[in-house]
Amino acid sequence: MASLTERNIVSGKREALADIISMIDAKSTPFTSMAPKVAKPGNTLFRWQVDSLPTVSAEQAGIVDGTDVSPTADTKNYVKDGGTQYRYEMSNHIQIFREAVRVSPLTLDIAVVAGVKSELANNVSKGIEVVKRKIEKTLCSANLPKADDGASQGYATRGLDSWVKNDFTSDSYLVVPSSFRTPTASISTVGTAALDETAVQDILASVFNQTGRMQEFDGIVGYKLKQAFTNLTYTTKQGSGTAPMQAIRTLNREQGQNSYISGIDVFEGDFGSIRLHTSLFLKNNFCGYLLNMDLVGVGYGGNIAQVKELTDNGGGPARLIEAVATCIVKNPLGLAKFDFTT
Repeated sequence: MASLTERNIVSGKREALADIISMIDAKSTPFTSMAPKVAKPGNTLFRWQVDSLPTVSAEQAGIVDGTDVSPTADTKNYVKDGGTQYRYEMSNHIQIFREAVRVSPLTLDIAVVAGVKSELANNVSKGIEVVKRKIEKTLCSANLPKADDGASQGYATRGLDSWVKNDFTSDSYLVVPSSFRTPTASISTVGTAALDETAVQDILASVFNQTGRMQEFDGIVGYKLKQAFTNLTYTTKQGSGTAPMQAIRTLNREQGQNSYISGIDVFEGDFGSIRLHTSLFLKNNFCGYLLNMDLVGVGYGGNIAQVKELTDNGGGPARLIEAVATCIVKNPLGLAKFDFTT
């Protein structure tokens, strides 16, 4: 008797498609995740104040016992004293971030897609993630602040890379006061190949010279810079000048251990420590920023990502994902940067 076998079925076979969708893109957003969320901006221009103290010197003469204080000669004003101003105002604009999604009626009502219960909900979820990444990329960028011109330019926020710098020749709007710009010594440009312990210690020492205290920094770094930190711990360079440079990598481990561990997450220096967090949303993969989280913040206007229903004029339901955010650096003197390009 003839029997029906699977290979004899030549038509009508349904496609076996698993209810699985694989998404390997899981990039983290360390700056917006870790930076404190400050008060909601009350205007399109978010403002705050910075202050400083005068430089002191050793007094040799002392005060003669019984001497009266002169109301004019001996009193000082620590807001603005003569040509010296101690307190300034800094500011930054907010910026709007948005994504819009729409699905057609047939996509919503007829199509059955494996692994997706609702294409509209799926698109909204992905749109929220895209907005979050846009915010991270923009807030960490070298963008300069801009005002809304009512035509082609909307409000734009100053990015982190434009806060932590000392060259403001290209700035003409909402410029950081010169006495509060990140010192040259707090910005390293040696590159990842030349990065060594001395270069890192020098940056920490420069920040200590500004703040007077040891601190715990969060280092938002590109993955190439993260590798350079690991290499400076495990690699010794031989030779100098024009002599050939050979890298010797030395590893010690207990006999019998079956794990090869090669990675540095924390750098402990004389003037503070750095916890390293790798990011793919910096201006390149070689740079990095040493952040005191008490001196930075993200200001959100309303919800971090608000979803609004748009009108359906027959083309299918649509949603708008929108957020308003600004990058706040309370005082650039207390931050540092590895400004590497290679």
